[in-house]
Amino acid sequence: MKRWNIKKLLLYSHNEQMKELEFNLEDVTIITGGSRTGKSAIPEIIDYVLGAGECHIPSFARACLSWVGILWVKDDTEFSLYRRIPNIGKKSSQDIYFEIGKNVRIPAKSSLLSKKTNLEGGLSQFERLLGIGDARTESFGKKFESKRISVRNTMPYLLQDDDVIISKNTLLRGANDERKQSIIESLPYFLGIVDEDTLGKELEFKKITKQISRIEKKVNTNKTIIYGEPNKALSLIQEAIQLGLIDNDDDLEKCSNDELFTKLTKVSNWDITDQNKVNEDQLPHLYEKLANEQIKAIEIKNQLRKAKQQILTVDEFDGTVNRQKRKLEVVNLFKNPHDPSTCPLCSNELTSPSKPVSTIKNLMTKVQDDLKSIEKDRPRLDSHINKLRTELEIKEFEIENTKDEIATLVNENEQIENNLDIFQRRFRTIGRISLYLESKDALNSDKQLKDQNILEELYYRLEELKEEINFESKVNKLENAERRISSIATNIISNLPFEERYKDCPVYINLKNLDVGVSLPTHSESMRDVGSDENYLSLHVSLMLALHRHFANLERPVPGVLLFDQLSRPYFPPDEEPNEVEIDDEVNEDSERSSLIKYFEALFNEVDRNESLQIIIIEHAFFKNHDRYKKSVKYRWKKNESGLIPKDWPEKIK
Repeated sequence: MKRWNIKKLLLYSHNEQMKELEFNLEDVTIITGGSRTGKSAIPEIIDYVLGAGECHIPSFARACLSWVGILWVKDDTEFSLYRRIPNIGKKSSQDIYFEIGKNVRIPAKSSLLSKKTNLEGGLSQFERLLGIGDARTESFGKKFESKRISVRNTMPYLLQDDDVIISKNTLLRGANDERKQSIIESLPYFLGIVDEDTLGKELEFKKITKQISRIEKKVNTNKTIIYGEPNKALSLIQEAIQLGLIDNDDDLEKCSNDELFTKLTKVSNWDITDQNKVNEDQLPHLYEKLANEQIKAIEIKNQLRKAKQQILTVDEFDGTVNRQKRKLEVVNLFKNPHDPSTCPLCSNELTSPSKPVSTIKNLMTKVQDDLKSIEKDRPRLDSHINKLRTELEIKEFEIENTKDEIATLVNENEQIENNLDIFQRRFRTIGRISLYLESKDALNSDKQLKDQNILEELYYRLEELKEEINFESKVNKLENAERRISSIATNIISNLPFEERYKDCPVYINLKNLDVGVSLPTHSESMRDVGSDENYLSLHVSLMLALHRHFANLERPVPGVLLFDQLSRPYFPPDEEPNEVEIDDEVNEDSERSSLIKYFEALFNEVDRNESLQIIIIEHAFFKNHDRYKKSVKYRWKKNESGLIPKDWPEKIK
């Protein structure tokens, strides 16, 4: 035997009974029967024993089972693997029992079964027999976690259950959920494109690539922190002052870099138990200061305006007086004033003072006094205005400085709007300062040189791995496998029912995304667009057989088992839930039943290739006049009469 086959399924009840379900080796085994006879439990039992995370054996069968097992065989070696059925309410069990050898002993009752190892330990025994080495799924995916390749990764190639066999979107079991990427990444290993050594190097390649990226990012981050923002150190110190971490007792702009770093180091060592007084938020004080300065500026402006009005009044009065002076000067009275007792015209002495002359004299005196007053007050007004202008300039400068201080503190106070208390704000600032200092130390120490040396070594190893892995060769091998599998599937599908318009058109498979379909002369049609359950079935059967041929030819570690659940599904829809249907195959060549038998004949021909392929078929149909078909039927179950679970097996209630 070239490949491992299933010799028996082993079922154990809760009352010490055991049932064996035997299969034909390197041949076709058919089990027929109606609904609820237990046929659908067979693929779920195989899946559960081989490590399914949850037990999905139908409840009517699961309730009657305590343990289930599979007896595998290849040449003279047998391997039996048993797994306990989980209690009600539990999803699975880790209890595993196994035996390896020639003609291994099969326990006759469940009490002879006990936990020998856990699930991982039991599966590893079978993986060793299959030849699955220490390999991880690192072939294509970059965004997915690396996982060890195990026998679980072979399940998509073993089971074609009723949900998959005529699916228009999915070729393999599990390829329509989160397991798809794992299938894609492990497929090159099972196809022989890569081996354990290559996958190990690919894993190392990806680890080194990530390591290089991490070191480069660290170095670049340090440079960005130190050089990315001007005056970063000064900005951090101002933030620390605002939070009361250090005192504002120096002119920071005059501090040297060493002095700034000394201050930052002091802040980074700040102790939560330090009872230094927390500086109150300066913003309210600054806003109050700004308001007072603006009020004072307004007062100065008002005083300046009044002074200017006084100057204007003085100027107007000065003009009036000077005009009067000039009038008097016309008659030469202002320059040579006369005595009131003397006539101003003839200069004769008057017997009594002349009233007009007295009036002129008084007017002349008043004009003279007004002129002296103007000459005395004007310089004082000019000096007062100049003083007010100077005060206003100083006040406006102070206002601008206060506004700048407010703007500087607004960014830090945005943290207050985020409802961060003082300790949170302090720790966040200390964290930024510590990161800044660490980045500075990293750039100024030999760490930078060490990182550079590490990068050079990693770059060198990366180039070595590129040559050893030869990614281009891997892609070529993958494309060759696609062509080979497609060619085999095209040959097989030529003998299956398939729409006439696709005759002589090759089947294709894309192993990078598991897309399958047909290549027409002008374009390709994916399986979804091909249409018809019969066409879907033919594509599934042909491609699954082609994959197993490839596995067999390259002796890959995939068991030689392929289970089809209801090949007749396109001809007997599930909603009809038929019992076993006896079919007379002596019918018209173009009839649906004639088309159905072609699938079975293709499977008979495949096992006759002697490549140790074992095919298990679960069916409703029974071709009573087809000798090879009848010979392959191992069990014929009748609803309410016979089935997978004997009628006298009790159900476990608790």
